[in-house]
Amino acid sequence: MDEALRTYIRVVELQSFTKAAEELHISQPAVSLQLKKLEEFYETELIYRQAKKFILTATGEILYHRAKQLEGLYKQVEDEISLYHHHLKGRLRIGASFTIGEYYLPEVIAKFHALYPDITIELIIENTAKIADKVELLQVDTGLIEGQVSKKDLEISAFSDDEMCIVGRADGSLTEIEQGATWIAREEGSGTREYLDHVLSTNGWNVAEKVVAWSNMAVKQMVLEGMGYTVISKCVVQAEITAGKLQTFNEAGSLMRKFSVLKNRQRLENRIAETFLTFLKENR
Repeated sequence: MDEALRTYIRVVELQSFTKAAEELHISQPAVSLQLKKLEEFYETELIYRQAKKFILTATGEILYHRAKQLEGLYKQVEDEISLYHHHLKGRLRIGASFTIGEYYLPEVIAKFHALYPDITIELIIENTAKIADKVELLQVDTGLIEGQVSKKDLEISAFSDDEMCIVGRADGSLTEIEQGATWIAREEGSGTREYLDHVLSTNGWNVAEKVVAWSNMAVKQMVLEGMGYTVISKCVVQAEITAGKLQTFNEAGSLMRKFSVLKNRQRLENRIAETFLTFLKENR
């Protein structure tokens, strides 16, 4: 990959010429020179130079977005070349939303790794919106999400069902929910948050307060502490339900959603990723 573009990516992500120089083991003047060459080549200013501020111009944003896609393609080429003589060897970068990454994938990945020990697997866990961004920028080979996305370069297809539940502490009640309860919600951009909002809207329930947490574990712990109720994947709270610490407030199987695969239509075929997705669907 072009060194000037690689340097530009690091400058943008670190928001510092000095830090980029240190990470790339080059001098700060060399970083500045590479940026200047890019600006001269594209005949545009990429970064506003103001004291103690780091602001990308509109064209700077465009270049960063496309440079990240190029970086992803270069990494993909490296992985494809490693498939010499059809031997599955290389790297697989999986982007997964929290419920899938923390509760669904570990067993699947362990079985896959046992079959393909020469594949190095990297699992990146973020919310649905952030995983969609990573798939779009070719930063992961495939994305596995639990919500909906709408991006023109992305293709979405379901691979499994996920049972959801309305859950609260064992001493909670449906009456409290209907009269206006506190709800523990995931952050905006989360597929679980999207589903909670859907359930609240469909039932017309008043919300006394929303407490936001950025992980399923934190949501579960807050419900266990009696802070309120939530809507969450049943696999996250099954142990606590079985132990009698939590209870559900909906009929079993009445709340279902889809787990889906995200692919970038611009990505070249990746044999490792396709092998994993086939394995995933066969072992769901």
